[in-house]
Amino acid sequence: MNRLIASGAAAYAGLGVASFLKPDVVPAVIGYSAPNADTRTEIRAVYGGLPLAFAASLVAVPASGTAIGVATAGMAAGRAASAAFEGRPSLKMAGFIALEAAVATALVLGARRASSPA
Repeated sequence: MNRLIASGAAAYAGLGVASFLKPDVVPAVIGYSAPNADTRTEIRAVYGGLPLAFAASLVAVPASGTAIGVATAGMAAGRAASAAFEGRPSLKMAGFIALEAAVATALVLGARRASSPA
């Protein structure tokens, strides 16, 4: 596994573990709360389980970085496209767009390196 894939796997593992252990933090980042068990369960599933599955996939099959990178780029694009409806993104959302774009780029490039003959 190369450093690009490892960095993407670490980012997703960190998000997954943090979200699984502290689900209240996820909505708090954007000014909301997780007031009940159903809300926290949903956060653990989507922000905990899915990123942990992405990280495991990257570790098991580094070439999966292409698909996971494209999915990550989709998140960044969705946030950016939201500006058409909501207006200019906040500094926080712009930061998430930049972070997701950087992780997406790292994963796609890393997957290319992982699948090319040495």
